[in-house]
Amino acid sequence: MISAVLASGATQWLMFNGASDSFAAAVASGHRRSLLAASPIDIVSSDRHTVKPWLDARIGVSPPAPDLAQDGYALIGGRVEVIADRPVPALVYRHREHLITLVAEPQQGGSVSQPEDLSSGGFSLVHWSDGAFSYWAISDMERPELDDFVARFRKAAV
Repeated sequence: MISAVLASGATQWLMFNGASDSFAAAVASGHRRSLLAASPIDIVSSDRHTVKPWLDARIGVSPPAPDLAQDGYALIGGRVEVIADRPVPALVYRHREHLITLVAEPQQGGSVSQPEDLSSGGFSLVHWSDGAFSYWAISDMERPELDDFVARFRKAAV
């Protein structure tokens, strides 16, 4: 009986961590694909009052989209990513010559978590949750710059 409980718990733990890893891999793939496309965004606008309604009209949800232009992170638009057969909103910011993709997966009664480094393959990737959304920020810029973006986004999105 104890073995069955332990095996079941281990299987559930592995499935949960595997799902998180596969979501991160899908976010990274989507970001790479957007960099190869003619345009990395579906809706071109620096106005969150244009981007948010556009996302909401297509997939029924839109994350906070704070204006961080004065901090050097300009919103340039958004797109819909399809991850695990579900459409999720993605905001795109520009910092100098770097693009930042911010994927926001809606959560149902989700938990709050601090930013976690998931960087690999030449890209900086940070994941955190605020209870309403689980966020994944990815860019080819250096990790301290992405950390700065994440801190400013989290502060402005409150």
